[in-house]
Amino acid sequence: MKITIITPLFNDWDCLYQLIEEIRVVLTPTQYHNYKVLVVDDCSSLEVDKTKLAGHPVEVLHLNKNLGHQKAIAIGLSYLNVHSEDDLFVVMDVDGEDKPEHLPILLDEVSKGSQKEIVFARRTKRKESFFFKIFYKVYKYIFIGLTGKVINFGNFSVIPKKLLDKVTHVSDIWNHYPGGIIRSRLLYKSVGLERGERYTGKSKMNYTSLVIHGLSAVAVYIDTVSVRLLVAISALVLTAVLGSILVFFYTTHFPLWAVLLFFGILMQAFLSSLILVFTVLSYRVNFNFLPAAHFQDYVESVEKF
Repeated sequence: MKITIITPLFNDWDCLYQLIEEIRVVLTPTQYHNYKVLVVDDCSSLEVDKTKLAGHPVEVLHLNKNLGHQKAIAIGLSYLNVHSEDDLFVVMDVDGEDKPEHLPILLDEVSKGSQKEIVFARRTKRKESFFFKIFYKVYKYIFIGLTGKVINFGNFSVIPKKLLDKVTHVSDIWNHYPGGIIRSRLLYKSVGLERGERYTGKSKMNYTSLVIHGLSAVAVYIDTVSVRLLVAISALVLTAVLGSILVFFYTTHFPLWAVLLFFGILMQAFLSSLILVFTVLSYRVNFNFLPAAHFQDYVESVEKF
């Protein structure tokens, strides 16, 4: 069984050197020893030390501009869909937080079935700061409230070959890979695994980047979100109208200008949500970006070691 591991990278070459060595140690004694690593270089400003990649089954796909983590994954998968006949494709981060020692677990989970499901690593334990964990909890509840979906896994996953073409034709993976898979209605499941610690250096993801990443996941469901917001605000407007009527008839102490101001704010929110719904519906009839069709526009070169 042939395996390709896709990992996006921006300047984290030191992490890559350690990652490929750990992958070699973990996979060489197993049935998954026939593997290679595709590094999607997201237009790094630092140069790779080619001597440290020599002897490893590594290819580096250089992009011609910095696109971000999720788009780099979409391009890597689309490139492999055209240029690879391997059996299984693993998506994992380069920094060590996706543990190489968990690779056999995920690969076994896919191999023992009919290979009709994508298998994700579900985080059972996270090793971040207290404030990050609080923020992440709040994000998860907001995501559930806005979309009605539960997302409790990241990029670490295994895709069978028979599903790769379908994955690369999901336009939503361009913005958020796991969110796009959930929305696509492709079959998937998750396995509980502990998150690792970063090898070296500091993460490129600050709190601003994390907020953008979270909004990207919500944006995948923008049509659902817009309708839910419209319904919620409509309910608030109706409540305000009924409340205003009751106040008007049963009290003389509540100022009319306050009622009108509150009602005006709610009407503005209602109209904004209505505009959002029609904007989304208009967007849905237009052509969507397909990674499988357009990835070549961002590929500068491929380097093999």
